[in-house]
Amino acid sequence: MNSQIQLMVPEWFVQDELHIVETIISKASGTSGIVIAGENFDASKQCNPIVRLYTIRLVEDQYELAKELESFQFKTVEEAELFCSKLPELNAIDLIMLMNKEEPVLSM
Repeated sequence: MNSQIQLMVPEWFVQDELHIVETIISKASGTSGIVIAGENFDASKQCNPIVRLYTIRLVEDQYELAKELESFQFKTVEEAELFCSKLPELNAIDLIMLMNKEEPVLSM
């Protein structure tokens, strides 16, 4: 969604072998947003793929990770990638249901 932003990635992000799938900047403020990060999308670890959501905030001229909001575990990489592709289009109700481990109204 946003191709030209500067994002400061902390050392632990790299050490945990996370990769950025998508970055979404708030249209309302432009100073905050969400990073969708993937873990084990290459199936190199003995665990299921995980999608992690982080808040980001603009500090001076670059964005920094503020905190992890939620993580979602999937059985396959394909399921995780499908979730990532649909996540920016979810409405607030579906997202709240997902974060509370309920079935979303919109099927993934």
